[in-house]
Amino acid sequence: MMTQRPDPDALLAEIGEEPRAGKPLLKIFLGMSAGVGKTYAILQEARSASARGEDVVIGIAETHGRPETDELLGGIEALPRKRVEYRGVVLEELDLDALLGRRPGIAIVDELAHENAPGSRHKKRWQDVEELLDEGISVWTAVNIQHLESYSDVVEEFTGIPVRERVPDTVFDRADEIRLIDIAPEDLIRRLEEGRIYTGASTRAALANFFTPLNLGALREIVLRYATRAASRKLNAYARADREGPSESSLGERILVAVGAAPNSAYLVRWTRRTAYALRADWTAVHVDSGARMGAKERRQLEENLELARKLGAEVLVVRGEDVSRAIVDLARARRVSMIVLGRSGLSLPSFLPHRPSVSDRIAALAAPIDIALVQESESPARRRAEGLGRAFGAAPRQYLLLGLTFAALVLLGELAVPYLGYRGLALVYLAAVLGLAMVARPGPVAVLAIMSALALNYFFIPPLYTLSIGKPEDWLLFCVYFLAAFQTSSLVSRLRARETLLDDREGAAAFLFGASQLLSDSRSVEAAASAARDLLQAHFKTGAFVLIDDGAGKLAPPAIGGVDLTERELDVAAYAYSQRASCGAGTDTLPGASFRYAPICSRDGAVGVFGIAPSEGCVWTRADDNLVQALGRTLALAIERMRSDAASREASLRLESERLGGILLDSVSHELRTPLTAITGAVSALADESLLANPKVRKDLVANALEQSVALNGVVEDILSLSRIESGLLRLKLRRAELPDIAQAAIARAGQELRGRDVEVRASDEGGAFVDDALVARLAANLLRNAARYSEAPDPIELSLEFRKGDGALVVRVRDRGPGLPDDELDSVFAKFARGSGARGKGLGLGLAICRGIAEAHGGSIGARNAPGGGLEVEAILPSPPEESP
Repeated sequence: MMTQRPDPDALLAEIGEEPRAGKPLLKIFLGMSAGVGKTYAILQEARSASARGEDVVIGIAETHGRPETDELLGGIEALPRKRVEYRGVVLEELDLDALLGRRPGIAIVDELAHENAPGSRHKKRWQDVEELLDEGISVWTAVNIQHLESYSDVVEEFTGIPVRERVPDTVFDRADEIRLIDIAPEDLIRRLEEGRIYTGASTRAALANFFTPLNLGALREIVLRYATRAASRKLNAYARADREGPSESSLGERILVAVGAAPNSAYLVRWTRRTAYALRADWTAVHVDSGARMGAKERRQLEENLELARKLGAEVLVVRGEDVSRAIVDLARARRVSMIVLGRSGLSLPSFLPHRPSVSDRIAALAAPIDIALVQESESPARRRAEGLGRAFGAAPRQYLLLGLTFAALVLLGELAVPYLGYRGLALVYLAAVLGLAMVARPGPVAVLAIMSALALNYFFIPPLYTLSIGKPEDWLLFCVYFLAAFQTSSLVSRLRARETLLDDREGAAAFLFGASQLLSDSRSVEAAASAARDLLQAHFKTGAFVLIDDGAGKLAPPAIGGVDLTERELDVAAYAYSQRASCGAGTDTLPGASFRYAPICSRDGAVGVFGIAPSEGCVWTRADDNLVQALGRTLALAIERMRSDAASREASLRLESERLGGILLDSVSHELRTPLTAITGAVSALADESLLANPKVRKDLVANALEQSVALNGVVEDILSLSRIESGLLRLKLRRAELPDIAQAAIARAGQELRGRDVEVRASDEGGAFVDDALVARLAANLLRNAARYSEAPDPIELSLEFRKGDGALVVRVRDRGPGLPDDELDSVFAKFARGSGARGKGLGLGLAICRGIAEAHGGSIGARNAPGGGLEVEAILPSPPEESP
């Protein structure tokens, strides 16, 4: 029996249309060029999906006025386009917010590589598509093969036409289905000639430039090759899912490409991506930071190359090391790399003369047994080497000006000093000058000075004079040694400065991270932590910065910590960074029109705020800077969450304590109120008994008991109301001159039954009086007497002392008992509400001493307790009298 092979088209359709519950799908309609019918195919399929009942909405579809494509728009819901004015021209763009608000099942977003108008949220339309996918909305889109980042340089090489709009390969990697829209080049040219793609002069220009049989044939081959590889990956993925086979990198291949500041590194990155995609291999892009100084242009190019590698799906690493070749090879071995990609122009030219091997030469020599792939870059080796020389001898104009002044000074000094030093001694002076310049200038000017000074030494001072010839062998030796020493020493100094730069960068990053870690331990409030973080940002990046912290309920709460007054537009950008937990603003591809760069302050649980950093002119923002800001953000977020957690814990503790005190109050008040009420109710009930009418003595005792309990009940209510007035600030003093014996008598009378059977020793001078609220002072003394009676045993006496101090005009109220006293740790807390000593017994709410403290403080005085010598507790209140009223 013959084995029946499955239909490839059916298998691809099964893969592409496999349902994935809960996951948004990305379908890309791919063509070799404009006019192949991508938009037509999208709309046809959208109509079919809509007829099946699926929720399909057109976000944007570019028909370019083609009648047959326009007809397909009918019957499909389309959102109005967003109108953006730029330089007096109104542009129509995708209304991303409206599409997110509508939340369809499938969104049609045409022209994936389109660049959005300035002022849009994202710089590129593919970023809009990614946001839609992140929000759970499936997207159907269209793009041409020349816009795929890894193939853009291949298309440019074939067609000679630059590709400006590009889509990262990572977007294609995210696609669940890539639908190839194919057409023969002859048919496409015929459609163009019939005016079905462009009209008028545009048709003639397209036929003469881009739409040539050669270009279209090359583009078709490229797109078919890519589609074949994409289908192969899909089939392998489908087979693995079916049999749980090996990972995608089934061949065990791993590729590494070194990335530098040269523009040609972008070509190597794209070549590596295409190769890794074809081999189904993992790949890594690495840059070795040797500490060599780079200008703003070089650093910007380096960041663009590294970002390109990220967009193409590479693992990007930045390692530090002085020896670039050794660092790359060591990393390749550590990562078990099977292939290292090198540019051919990086190799040294064959020569019979000895020369220093290039970085690529050393990698090729050290990498065995790892395979080396030599790639011919698009730029010529001569141009690459010219650029290398330009970088080697490139320096600021002021450094070459310093070079000229130094050389002129050396020649003049030589003419003056050669009669005294001789030309051999003068050579040492010249060598010292070269070393001095190496300390402040880049290697290029130093090398030029070494050459010029050697020639000047020969021409002006080594016999025969004013010629470039040398007569004596020892002078030849002097010249050669001087020349080599100048070059080698300048090279060594340059390497030392590079190492110093590397160490400075590491030290700066370490100091920044150390300062960030101290936020957790040193800050005592959210504002203090945010202010410290802002200071770190300003000091490290040497630019303005501010911090926005949320209100704890998921919303940013201006104003900013840093004294920046933000416009409504800037606040919207900051809110976007906060909600999306992504950097945006100036220098990014998201909301780039903002005045500041915004970075979220995130922890694992979410964002708590936003950093705002002002762009620094001439400074290139790198991924390493992003990493530092993210580290600071994580540390600050942890500090804020810790502080908020502590505050929440304190609130919870206070709430529990309040509930506990409330329970104590309820129990105490219930007990203190129920006891007299029970006695009063019992007495009244007994009085209602007619049999007691004939017994006057019993009736009298019942009435006396009811009255006594009424007084006790009134005292409880009065204590509660008094404390309430004290805490609310409603207690008003009625100051008048009062005699001390009168206050003592009123206090004893107020203490009432609590002092029954107790001996109270009163010491109150009748000479002079105090200017106080006598009623409140009497109550203070009465409360102290009642407290002393409760915590001491009869017949031990209680001492009450009232003393007027003429020196400061203060009234001192002192009560002492002979009881057990209090533990030292309770001497202060005993004046709190509802606080009762550890030896408390009998009745009481624990409000008496709290009321005493309130009365003392209302007079501007104080109260305290101490264990008296010989035993017992002594409580002393000091109540100052107003000076103008003092006797």
